[in-house]
Amino acid sequence: MERKRRIIIDVLLLLSIRNYSRHTGNDNIRLIQFISIFVIDALTGLLINEFVILFKAKRQ
Repeated sequence: MERKRRIIIDVLLLLSIRNYSRHTGNDNIRLIQFISIFVIDALTGLLINEFVILFKAKRQ
């Protein structure tokens, strides 16, 4: 189950990065771009948390 969770987070992160890179004209950040950046940050935080949990479990 934990492996599936990491894979799902990975796929969502890749999709959100791809979606953000599609936007043109990054002069002014619009609301949708702000939400995309926020989601990318949140997914990155979740992925880092999953890896920390994985490394702590391997130590024990």
